[in-house]
Amino acid sequence: MNKLNVGLIGAGRMGAFHGETLAYRLPQTKLYAVASPAPGAAEKFINQLDINAKAYTDPMELIQDPEIDAVVIASPARTHASHVLAAIKQGKAVFCEKPMAVNLKEANEIVQASEKSNILVQVGFNRRFEKGFKAAHEEIVSGKIGMPQLLKSTTRDPKLNRAESIPEWAIFLETLIHDFDDVIIA
Repeated sequence: MNKLNVGLIGAGRMGAFHGETLAYRLPQTKLYAVASPAPGAAEKFINQLDINAKAYTDPMELIQDPEIDAVVIASPARTHASHVLAAIKQGKAVFCEKPMAVNLKEANEIVQASEKSNILVQVGFNRRFEKGFKAAHEEIVSGKIGMPQLLKSTTRDPKLNRAESIPEWAIFLETLIHDFDDVIIA
């Protein structure tokens, strides 16, 4: 059986998580290439994984590589929509870290492009599958607790070392977005 050649965009914290999964935990896949615009970052990550893979500094070159069947996007949130749309245009299935876009216009473009081309796009909302989040969602949609008016979240980023170095929008796009999606929208 041929393995699915997957390209990974992003060699940071989430990219490392997905890269290790692709390289070691999914026997049907081959981590074929890694892209990071930071010079040397993709090569360094590939060496850490001790695998044979291509390295790119331009994510669009990775997306255009004809040997790649699917793309995992773990780049900064502001780049997600353009990477997803480029991958769809190239006919490649996509797994994208949340959020897939930073505004509704981009999100709608992705949905329309995916539906029109019949290319699969999955967004990484892992908490949809956790018991507590699922139970909260079911109580909301069943009407058991009424319409939520206020959401108090105690979500924390596990690797937040220096709060002052984090852009002010990051907590909403990178962490708190789980709570909006998984409890209210899912």
